[in-house]
Amino acid sequence: MTESYQLDSRLVEFVTITEVADASRLAAAVLRRKYDMGVPPHGRHVLAFVAGDAGCWMPAFYVNYLPHRNAMLIGGAATDGEVLRRLGTPQQAALAEAGGLMLQTVRYSEARFADVSVATFGYCGDERSWSILQRCGYRRIDDHPHLIVRWNRELPEAERVALVDSVRQLGPF
Repeated sequence: MTESYQLDSRLVEFVTITEVADASRLAAAVLRRKYDMGVPPHGRHVLAFVAGDAGCWMPAFYVNYLPHRNAMLIGGAATDGEVLRRLGTPQQAALAEAGGLMLQTVRYSEARFADVSVATFGYCGDERSWSILQRCGYRRIDDHPHLIVRWNRELPEAERVALVDSVRQLGPF
């Protein structure tokens, strides 16, 4: 079930999104500013970079996807506001019109991991993040205030229930 993704055309000149094997240095600043934490040593690391002065690419958004059974867990989403403030007014406007870096990066990631993940689970209590994740196909799990899921394909009821229960047992992630 390969999903396709294409970066919003308003962003192609100054944004690139990619998975990196080691984000320990690339995402350190954004995670330190946002959560006062380092980059997790595990999972799949996806970054959005923006072009700065003199063609220098700066990491502006980070998200981690951690394999769990035959699914993924999304976490650690963080935008570097300092980097975005350095962009010119036209670039900032284009980002706003395109829904922002989180929307673009999550859409990229969901397409990238769709073949290896039957679903992606998140733990979301932030309304701004939730509004973006909904646009990417996430839904709340009915009996949980923060647990969310994006199903990539249908599963038999028993498998779906077992997978949701396994995620629920993890607690906040």
